[in-house]
Amino acid sequence: MLAAFLSQHSASKRKLAAVIFTGMIGWSAGSGPAGAETKLKPELAKWKISEPFEKNEEARMNLSGAACVPTTPKFKSCLIANDQKKYAQFFSINGTTLKPRKRKLIRLSDEKKDPDAEGVAYADGFFYVTGSHGRSRHGDSDNDSSYAVFRVPVDPTTGVPKFAPDEDKVVGVESSSRLRKALRKGEFIEKFFDEPLAEGGINIEGIAVRNGRMHLGLRGPSLDARAFVLSVDAEAVFTKGSDLNSKVTPLQLGQDTGIRDLAAVNDGILILAGPTREEAVAYSVWLWDGAGTTAKPLATLDLSTVASGAKAEILLPLEEDGASIRVLVMFDGVENGGATSFKIPR
Repeated sequence: MLAAFLSQHSASKRKLAAVIFTGMIGWSAGSGPAGAETKLKPELAKWKISEPFEKNEEARMNLSGAACVPTTPKFKSCLIANDQKKYAQFFSINGTTLKPRKRKLIRLSDEKKDPDAEGVAYADGFFYVTGSHGRSRHGDSDNDSSYAVFRVPVDPTTGVPKFAPDEDKVVGVESSSRLRKALRKGEFIEKFFDEPLAEGGINIEGIAVRNGRMHLGLRGPSLDARAFVLSVDAEAVFTKGSDLNSKVTPLQLGQDTGIRDLAAVNDGILILAGPTREEAVAYSVWLWDGAGTTAKPLATLDLSTVASGAKAEILLPLEEDGASIRVLVMFDGVENGGATSFKIPR
């Protein structure tokens, strides 16, 4: 049918038909919203920060995960982590101002190296922080401390920690290395366990906990335009001998596209997708129900106003209704995260 069309029309029309046909192929191959021409512009709201995140510029330039307790009023207790230090920091949100809690640092690990914290989630009285569970780009074998996930108990009403946080020693924080086995034996991804990121190795970047399940989004590998989510029983991760009931779900997000963050919302899990490494892949947001094998594309983000080289690594839901979800996006490579908000149609 296409051949007949091309034989009967002018060169310009043949060119147009080829473009349309190529676009159809691109979408069916899973390019999703990252292939769309229209990008969602950020809100006009200018986000501010009351004072810099602690302790130094290196930490402030490498923010990688954040989540908040659903307090009343909202956003009185949030936790943010970076992938260069051994601590996370509490903060709050007042309107369009982020307010780091001065000297409210919590040490996650006493290991020799930092845990390479890449994602933060909250559910049912706990903050969760996950390490990358992956080797560095060059295969550094001296980063075993990244193969951990941490749990911080807080009051589910106020968000106040159930212990006095300490920035110099680990107090009240549980850690677990039980995800190693689930990743090592995970369907689709097992041969990428413990491989360098540059070779498509497993690297966790996002975490969300919903309905008792912990979902971990993988930046790599990306195979046949599919990214992967490891899901496990959240309580079992911190209960020795319990069945993790693990499952790996492939999601068609696009070529060279990995998961950069996850966030729980009322009807599922939001996915922040982007390049696995340095590929020319646009950042996009998807909605996944947490169980099926497909995700719904919601928007490709217009990040033209963000500093060159910045990587979107934090997706924090602010409010939602039946028509839209308002989110805060923050970036690795921008001091204090460069908070930018979007109103995403469902």
